[in-house]
Amino acid sequence: MKDYFNIDRIMTYCNYIFYFLCINLFCIILNTPLFLFIVFIGIKQIHIYMPLFLVCCIPLPVSFCACFYCMAKFLKNKDLNVFKDFFKGIKNSFFQSTLIGIIYLFIIFILYSNIIYSINSKLNITLIFFFIILLAFILLSSINSLLLISKFSIKTFQILKYSFIITFTKPTLTLSNGFCFVFGIYIFTIYPVQMFFSYLA
Repeated sequence: MKDYFNIDRIMTYCNYIFYFLCINLFCIILNTPLFLFIVFIGIKQIHIYMPLFLVCCIPLPVSFCACFYCMAKFLKNKDLNVFKDFFKGIKNSFFQSTLIGIIYLFIIFILYSNIIYSINSKLNITLIFFFIILLAFILLSSINSLLLISKFSIKTFQILKYSFIITFTKPTLTLSNGFCFVFGIYIFTIYPVQMFFSYLA
């Protein structure tokens, strides 16, 4: 029992928690436009302000690439210079993650517009279903792209190609990544913001 209450072990666990909280805090700060949208407009209004919402999402890819970079380094070395490593992750992936993020956001906007147009025009349900499946595929593929950017230094076209291949060939892994991604965003970002402003109200 003494091993579990060893002061060095306790301090180590506290450092792990500190690293984790700092990484999430930096991610929130970097995504300030998105959280301002959530606070002042609301998630339920996304379908009305979709273009503005997608613009607010532009910092999201680089912030998550930096998070993935820090977590991978932490798991490998069991240590982290949280400030230095987070900004190093931003520096390493900024241009590529931003470019790929804009490409995905543009595709998402096109597919969303097609879905809305198809529903309003009462087109064939099969066509609407196809656009929805394609949109889900693009969303899941974007998560794989961010993971690849954070781990490897390869060309943008190869990132897109490999992310599409992984999404097709490893659906279980892709769905698991997607669930963890969405769950993490909600638990550590959206939910605390909602609770904070609900408390103020």
